[in-house]
Amino acid sequence: MIDYRRRLIPVLRALERDPDLSIEALASRACLSLYHFHRVFTAVAGETPGEMCRRLRMQRAAWQLCYTDASVTAIALGAGFASSQAFAKAFRRHYGCPPGEFRRDKRKNGHLESKDGHAWEGSSPYAEGHSSARSNTMKTVEMDARTLAYIRVTGPYGEGYEPVCGQLQQWASARGLAQGEWIFIYHDNPEVTPPAQCRTDIGVTVPAGTVGMGAVEIQLMPAGRYAQSRYLITDRSQYGPRWQEHIGDIVAAGLEFGNGPCFELYHSMSDDPVQDDVSFCSCVR
Repeated sequence: MIDYRRRLIPVLRALERDPDLSIEALASRACLSLYHFHRVFTAVAGETPGEMCRRLRMQRAAWQLCYTDASVTAIALGAGFASSQAFAKAFRRHYGCPPGEFRRDKRKNGHLESKDGHAWEGSSPYAEGHSSARSNTMKTVEMDARTLAYIRVTGPYGEGYEPVCGQLQQWASARGLAQGEWIFIYHDNPEVTPPAQCRTDIGVTVPAGTVGMGAVEIQLMPAGRYAQSRYLITDRSQYGPRWQEHIGDIVAAGLEFGNGPCFELYHSMSDDPVQDDVSFCSCVR
């Protein structure tokens, strides 16, 4: 019996890293003919390879509009369009407004400060009595590489995490690995990615060479320079505002975002009462 989902996981991850990969290259990675690859991919991913490529390119273009000063023409060409006009038409279909308006609105409304993590918009959703305490101001640190055993969650940030944490805890405990650091990696900006397609990797650090099984995958988190803000969270609705504060501190410090991950590193967690000692980390250059 062939586990096609397992076979396609490396293909999906490769496409997420580089949406410009050709269908031929992806089919080759899956060891499938083009004929069968298209159908198998669609059955597993819920969209065709071409649709996913276009969606990921459009999301990359939207991110560039928000976080870079690249021209619309340059972004259009990088997204595979022959002209800025063709790009604008496709972008309007996807986001409901032309690229220039999208860029102006996001910058005017301050959405550049909502990069990743537990997304939040609007006024504070928690009562004044539920404030979180900052343990230290934002700082930059050099982090070593980590090997992470993780389970991918796709959907709105903050939803569906509890059963996955339990599943990973059970997997790690059975192997004597439950004492590792717990890390939540956020891959998408909810300003440009539909909530249903936002990706979170819920993971625990493990020794190099650990082998995943079933839903548990293994990835290497690269060493690098990270901006880090440590907070004591006493109500979990605080995650969104604290992420925005963290990103705002990076912007205020004039740091340039890098290509590495954006994640939460947990020093301790408690449910009753809620007491999460957590560092918010963003890759910077």
